[in-house]
Amino acid sequence: MIRGATVVKIIAHRGFSGIAPENTMAAFERAIAIKADGIECDVHLSKDGKIVICHDTTLMRTTNGSGS
Repeated sequence: MIRGATVVKIIAHRGFSGIAPENTMAAFERAIAIKADGIECDVHLSKDGKIVICHDTTLMRTTNGSGS
């Protein structure tokens, strides 16, 4: 906490992931709809150099795929 701060910012972690699947357009759109001040997402490069938005280092928890 910053001393003297009077403004609280609402940052949607992985979008509105409590309502829609995390790091999806649906989650980001819900965060915008509730007027979140910002959206945090997890951006990585895959082994083949593609940009991927995924919190985990593997696909196990969020997909039916495998890999890291």
